[in-house]
Amino acid sequence: MSMNVLAIALLIQSLPAPGAAQWEPLGPPQDGTTNAIDPASIARTGDRAAFRMRSVRAVADPEGMTTAIIAFTIDCRARTATLEGVDLYRADGSFGRSVGGDDPRPIGSDPMQRALFERVCRTAPPAQ
Repeated sequence: MSMNVLAIALLIQSLPAPGAAQWEPLGPPQDGTTNAIDPASIARTGDRAAFRMRSVRAVADPEGMTTAIIAFTIDCRARTATLEGVDLYRADGSFGRSVGGDDPRPIGSDPMQRALFERVCRTAPPAQ
């Protein structure tokens, strides 16, 4: 098992329950969904920033899920985002299921993508 696969597995397993973090809103709700970032989860390593985001739907999806806790890594220099994994929760807070990650994708012009990029990439990483 490669170190990257192990690191991603550990990250996904360590995602907090939906109410455990102090969430910082990312703009106004869009299409009935509010988005927020956990500022304490932002970890910069060089040009990369890993963090957790929360999306809450006003109306449950067909499977009853209302909340997604999403782990992302953004490459600030390459302007790409990698979905590391998602944990889905029901309205009562109970765990629903996990969804695996995806390949890096370019940061687009979508306001949510720009807000995430600005929030995690705007400050310089700590000196090493």
